[in-house]
Amino acid sequence: MRAFFPSTFHSIKTYCYLITILFTLSCQPSSVNFPAKHYRAVSKRDTAYLQLTKNENHFYGHYTIQYGNSGKDSGEIRGNIKGDTLIGDYFYMPHSGGVKKRTPFALLQDGKTLRLGNGAIVRFLDIPSYSPDVAINYDSVKFVFTEILH
Repeated sequence: MRAFFPSTFHSIKTYCYLITILFTLSCQPSSVNFPAKHYRAVSKRDTAYLQLTKNENHFYGHYTIQYGNSGKDSGEIRGNIKGDTLIGDYFYMPHSGGVKKRTPFALLQDGKTLRLGNGAIVRFLDIPSYSPDVAINYDSVKFVFTEILH
């Protein structure tokens, strides 16, 4: 029995070592680089800036709305891509101060432009999202983004 234990222990140790190496290699960041694109939209005195990175089925980036000369909302966006629609969340610090807020965020890719959608917002467990019963409107929108060089 004594001769069997060191051999079994050595085998288990070797398998654990191999599993650790495979796990470490699988967690390495992908070598594929998804470049960020920059967009701007103007509506009357307000200007919105969007830095957007898309990778396969997800997007993330930074979104800022400058309200004339009076202040700005600025924060992070992230979500999922479904066909030509990007739906996610906008986490931002409002220009009026206070605490960080979360609101639903939707963009429609329309050729070379992105249209910021709006719709009925519902809350579940204090998490806002667009109502599944009401379609998101991409026709009468405040911001239509065009790509800019950065």
